[in-house]
Amino acid sequence: MNNILSMIGHVRDIPRVLQKAYCNKDLYVPQMVKLFTENNIKKVYFLGSGTSHNASLVMRNLFVDLVGVEAFAPEPNVFTYHEKINPSKVFGENEICVFGLTQHGDSISTCDSLTRAKKEGCITVGVTEAEGSPVTKITDVTVHLLCEREEIGPETRGYSETLFQFYIIALEVAKALGRISNECYEQLDSDARKLIDDMPVVVAESEAWVNKHMDEFLKMTKSSICGYGNNWPTAQEARLKFFETYARPCMYYEQEEQLHGPLRAYDADNYVFMIASEGGFELSRAVQVAKYYREAFTKHVFVTTFENIETTEKDLKFSVKTNDMLSTIVYVTPFQVLSALLCEAVGINTKISPVKNRSVSGHMPRN
Repeated sequence: MNNILSMIGHVRDIPRVLQKAYCNKDLYVPQMVKLFTENNIKKVYFLGSGTSHNASLVMRNLFVDLVGVEAFAPEPNVFTYHEKINPSKVFGENEICVFGLTQHGDSISTCDSLTRAKKEGCITVGVTEAEGSPVTKITDVTVHLLCEREEIGPETRGYSETLFQFYIIALEVAKALGRISNECYEQLDSDARKLIDDMPVVVAESEAWVNKHMDEFLKMTKSSICGYGNNWPTAQEARLKFFETYARPCMYYEQEEQLHGPLRAYDADNYVFMIASEGGFELSRAVQVAKYYREAFTKHVFVTTFENIETTEKDLKFSVKTNDMLSTIVYVTPFQVLSALLCEAVGINTKISPVKNRSVSGHMPRN
């Protein structure tokens, strides 16, 4: 057990696996380029549960923005039991591709959704770190994640590497299909390389921010995390990471939705975390809303950003920045760090699951 990386150890290891993913594109890009160039794929589903669902939401955005396909990311059981895959009959069966993301390869809900998709004639792709796992035996194609096996339950390194790997996939597929210009490709590829170089700074600045405010964070009993745009899924993953480890009540919101109802329950004890990402109206709105929360409700307001906005001493303003699509990797990092270091501070061992009764599990038994 002592040789297993801790949760913070996995976060600190993210720069290495991003470098690995970039340097080994030939292990996963060619098959995805072949899939999209040999099939007239027009509609894509990304399916996964828990952390994989939050990653799917980001992957959905990548494929809409870069590849230019229709894309959706419902929860697997919603897809299996309630989704009408092709209700208008606009698409041919082989024009719909379903990606099932399960890092360890054995999620029951994801495997069931892929089984349904295959029965209905869709192209199916398993996305997993675990070669030879159940999901690989169901799908037509497998994308092997290069995050390496995470030995502990709260996935951090795998989440960030998955987002990066699918950014690379979407970028290369878009280039192969002629959906983006060479100039655009070169810039986005350069952004990926720069992020690899900058990630040690992102992790270090996140740790410094958490440690600076640790005494205040340890008094936190209820909190919320909000984001918007590409980082609305980031708020969802941030909340999951915090709640599944530190186990204090926490909610997530799209930035504007937090102003519609939840405020009736807010008081001076609330901790509000905000992700101020892309520019435009929503960024200026984030500045306005953060100030409002501080004046109307609580002094415990923390903004994470690398944008050119005014910040307070409680905020985390990164010294490095990236594009909006890759920002999801940057902005999830402080919440991964927050969860890990809070657990260490109060003696919660994230290497050991608190769940003792496993009579019902979301995972298939492994042979």
